[in-house]
Amino acid sequence: MDFFTLFFAVLIIIILLTGILIYLNRKKRAQALKEAEKLRHNLQQVKCPVCQSGLFKGENIISKVYRPRNVPDQLCTISGCPHCYPGTEPGVRRTCPVCHANLAADEALTARLFNKSVSKSHVHILGCPHCRKNSQTID
Repeated sequence: MDFFTLFFAVLIIIILLTGILIYLNRKKRAQALKEAEKLRHNLQQVKCPVCQSGLFKGENIISKVYRPRNVPDQLCTISGCPHCYPGTEPGVRRTCPVCHANLAADEALTARLFNKSVSKSHVHILGCPHCRKNSQTID
């Protein structure tokens, strides 16, 4: 009788420990999924036009806009994002989206900013100093 009691006690302890381990494993997996979703939520769909790095919330593209804001078409220069300007992170390449030339750290893209009163503003990249050198467009 003592053998059967001891056997059932050990069996119940093993079943309880297995259940606790399964519960903790599921909880850990759920927490990892929640953190991955939070990270995915923080990553915006916006990419830097210079280095193609994805931008997190709070990261902005560094640019200069010329002329007053109340005109519909403004000239602007795009220097990059925190990943590629003023210093480039390891593994990040600064390239022109128009001619695909490599850009130096001090070079910027020339673009037009179209301000819209109803919807978001739109940016059209004209090129870099390399491909705009012989351009005939009027700025």
